[in-house]
Order: sequence, then structure tokens, then C-alpha cells
Amino acid sequence: MHQQLELLIMLNDLDILVKESQNKNMRKKEESYGFKLVHHSVELARAREEIVRKLDKNLYETYERLMSKYERALAPVVNGVCYGCYMRLPIAETTQQNKNEKVSTCINCGRFLYWIG
Repeated sequence: MHQQLELLIMLNDLDILVKESQNKNMRKKEESYGFKLVHHSVELARAREEIVRKLDKNLYETYERLMSKYERALAPVVNGVCYGCYMRLPIAETTQQNKNEKVSTCINCGRFLYWIG
């Protein structure tokens, strides 16, 4: 997998984790199931800074723009369909070998894509 794509996935997962941990309704629901949320905001902030430092500046700027527009800046592709906007991708895109070896975006929604099927 392309290193920058891996960093984007880690950053997206980390941002979603932070967002969910700050959601009061989510915390109450998880606590009602017996889960105790541990807040490590300093460690999460450091981890995020480390990822951002390694990430290409242009990719990070695009990521931030996508996060302000959507809940997730990345979308998986399964059977040629972007699971961000549920549009079928062009054949030329879906038939390429080593799809995760480059950073690509959906032609419809603009999200970064990673291929899982």
C-alpha cells in the first residue's frame, strides 16, 4: 500500500475516534453498555501531529477540505463502487493493477479511495 495512503487512513481513523469520543450521546450509550471511555487527548493530539508531519502538504490540505465537507475524507471501494457516494467508478479505474499503490480520488465525490474488494 502507498505510504501516503496509509497515513491518510490512519489520520481519518484517528479523527473519527476523537470525534466519537467527544460526542456526549455516543459516550452515554457506550457507558450504558458497560464500556468506560478513557480520554487520552494529549496522546491522540501527538499521534495526529506525527501523522500530519509525515503527510504530503497538498494531500493534507485536500484531506482537511474533505473533512469539512463530509464526515469521512476516505472511502473504501468494493466491487468498483465508491462507498462514499455509491457511484460506480469507470472501468479504466477499476481494472488497474495495484490500485492501493497510488493515492486516488473518486471522480464524483472527491474522497480519497482505498480498495478492499
